[in-house]
Amino acid sequence: MLDTTRVETRLAAARAHADRLGLRKHLEEQLTFLDRFAHPKITRATLFHDHAPFSFSFQIEALGEDGVWQHWFSGGLIFHGPHDGHGSGEAPTLAVSIVPIHGWQLHT
Repeated sequence: MLDTTRVETRLAAARAHADRLGLRKHLEEQLTFLDRFAHPKITRATLFHDHAPFSFSFQIEALGEDGVWQHWFSGGLIFHGPHDGHGSGEAPTLAVSIVPIHGWQLHT
């Protein structure tokens, strides 16, 4: 399950931005990947605010044998485009993509 309750307004803005760019399907595919990655009985994924425009950080937690949720790994669902050199590592994302991209990309 992907928990988006902490970023509902920001996610709505990202979806509207994706609609303007014709990239809504791409954004939804990335969100679906995170949602499916999180197996409801043993892992969970949560989206958080990120400093970069239309971007999010995420955390994956795993259910320990003691029944307590524990951090497993985290990353970002980053929006790349002309504003960051298409993933060249420039501000504001400061994230690098091996291949230039205009859209959302998962980074861990």
